Amino acid sequence: MNSPEPGSGAPDAVRLSEASTRPGSEDGASSLSAPPAATDATPGSLPTGNLPSSKIYSPSETANWLTCPIYRRFVKRWRTRAVEWEPAMLLGIAVQTGLSRSLRGETEQGIEQGVVDEITAGFEEQPKYTREGLIKLALRGVEATLEKDLFHRHAILMVDEPLAHSRPDVVSRHETEGLGVTDFKVSHSVNERYRAQRLSSYETEDQFWHYAWEVGETLGEPVQWVRPVLIILSPKATVLTESIRVRPERLSFWLEGAEQHWRDMAAEEPGGDRAIVPRWPSCRGGRFGVCEAYDYCHVLDRDPVKATLYYKEITT
Repeated sequence: MNSPEPGSGAPDAVRLSEASTRPGSEDGASSLSAPPAATDATPGSLPTGNLPSSKIYSPSETANWLTCPIYRRFVKRWRTRAVEWEPAMLLGIAVQTGLSRSLRGETEQGIEQGVVDEITAGFEEQPKYTREGLIKLALRGVEATLEKDLFHRHAILMVDEPLAHSRPDVVSRHETEGLGVTDFKVSHSVNERYRAQRLSSYETEDQFWHYAWEVGETLGEPVQWVRPVLIILSPKATVLTESIRVRPERLSFWLEGAEQHWRDMAAEEPGGDRAIVPRWPSCRGGRFGVCEAYDYCHVLDRDPVKATLYYKEITT
């Protein structure tokens, strides 16, 4: 898919101290060795004093709505009938499973088995990829990430634990930089020309600011940084990171917009008083090229009968 031309890095993006070693290293905290910050809240809940007046939506649903309100509805009902199976999502799940197992202190054998199980469960027979090849590719991504030692001098507080409205990959506290959130982004390949642009784009992505806000509310202390980790599997396993400082003023600025988005989304629910209108600039101008719903909107006129020719209806 087409990618936009790379842009310059944002001034608010700053790197933390030399990114880090995994828990269990000689001078790093072991996995889950430090308790969460003192708070009455538990994962899956939010303190009651600072909640927005609007209904809160997950980062993924908010992102779909920001792309286009019609796309938000589309993905709840339809999936593209793939002409050829692609393993991108499966590879991401497998790599994240391996990393999560490592951060929880599992053995090398347990890490590898987690990757094998995920690939085996989701693999579809086709001529382009083999199950064994995908397992090797995913394990290569896990190994390259662990070699970066991303959690040196960190106490790991949460690994892939659900909060009330999101599920950050890792919540940790660096001994000098404070509380933060790390999220892994896995890509089969990214053209070298666009890697810097891809990494810098996360700096204003709703997902990371939602994590900063919700983790802070859940643990009762402000998040100081968020960190995307871009894991590129091919042709050579490459791991890129950028840590973004979370200033209170900027987080408040994000929350003002998020609350309005959530109010608008709630008003578009069945029985609401807000019209569901398209955002045409997203039809061909998104990060990944042409929108998945392009034919649904512009060729099939959103007719559910015609849509079954090109799309598969979700039944569960």
